[in-house]
Amino acid sequence: MRHWVLGSISAAIIAAAWGCGSGERGGKAETGGGGQAAGGGETGSHAAACTIAAEGLKVSSGRGITPSIAWTGAGFAIAWHERGADEGDILLATLDAEGNKLREEVIDDGPGVSSHPSVHRDGQGLLVLWQDQDGAGSVVRGRRATLEGVAEGAAFDLARSGAAESWPTAAASQDRTLIAWMDAGGSQLGHLDSGALSSSMPLDQAQFPAVASDGERTALVWSQGDALGFARPGQESAPLAPIAHPGVTAKLPRVVLGGDDAFLVWEDTRSGAEQIRALRISAQDEVSPEAIVSRGEGSANWPALAWTGHGLAVAYYQFRDGPPGVFVTLLSRDLEPMGDEIEASGGATARYPALAWTGQELGIAYTEQDQGIRLSRASCP
Repeated sequence: MRHWVLGSISAAIIAAAWGCGSGERGGKAETGGGGQAAGGGETGSHAAACTIAAEGLKVSSGRGITPSIAWTGAGFAIAWHERGADEGDILLATLDAEGNKLREEVIDDGPGVSSHPSVHRDGQGLLVLWQDQDGAGSVVRGRRATLEGVAEGAAFDLARSGAAESWPTAAASQDRTLIAWMDAGGSQLGHLDSGALSSSMPLDQAQFPAVASDGERTALVWSQGDALGFARPGQESAPLAPIAHPGVTAKLPRVVLGGDDAFLVWEDTRSGAEQIRALRISAQDEVSPEAIVSRGEGSANWPALAWTGHGLAVAYYQFRDGPPGVFVTLLSRDLEPMGDEIEASGGATARYPALAWTGQELGIAYTEQDQGIRLSRASCP
């Protein structure tokens, strides 16, 4: 993959890697074989489905990477991993709906190395998750904040993981909050109750779990060997009824709910170069054909997705005969492109996109090389 396991790599290596691999300016992007699936492919002649309303708005000017973004109902909340002081702080900023920065808060700046942040709307507040290095393993930690970005209470430990990279993430529904993270030998799915885990269940051999909720329903995806796993978690004590989609080489799967359907997007290497692929799973567990989302043969990485009410927005970064940029494609429910893609980073060297849907616009957070965290806004039908 053309990204890095962030908790175990020094700042010097990460900084140097911005110019490595298939992204050398003036060089040729890495090629990959394989046939086309439905949905992706060549650039069309139709207009872009989404249009940039604001580009490259400054969130931070430090050495921040891997942002996560959430819509608060009135603006954006963005958490990121700040490497400027000791390679491991977690920061949170709130912005209004236009992208004007309102507040910045230090969520965690202890002596340990903290990374892999994610921020989530949870009831009438925000929940920020991250991992701390802990010997050969890691600790899943969290802290709450108001919707205005004011930290509340102290940070708390949620779980200890035997994996050096636990990658915690969460999704809140009307009556509960699901948390998933990697552990030794697989992953864990937990239920959060008043700042503590009320229960958890193991996901044997599962990697990179991700959860989603539309407020009423929840969904879970993970990679396991040469398959994607998918389930709809029920009550805490209810066993999962997973389905498998075999024949993939999947990393970083993501899931979002759109009406009765679930949409899965992941980074796939079966063709030899990284591609972003997607599929739809119906309420009856019918699995659609895969669609190749990324275009051309350049290495495409770090998918993020959001359901707009009319289509599936997929963001990723890709090397295209030069340094990486952040691209966003809008797909129909049938995973057909809805117009041309947009380059959200405006030609800047950029990686690690994250998406949030406001009801009218996409908020696209990303890391710009040597410029910290940036936000672009895009209007979509």
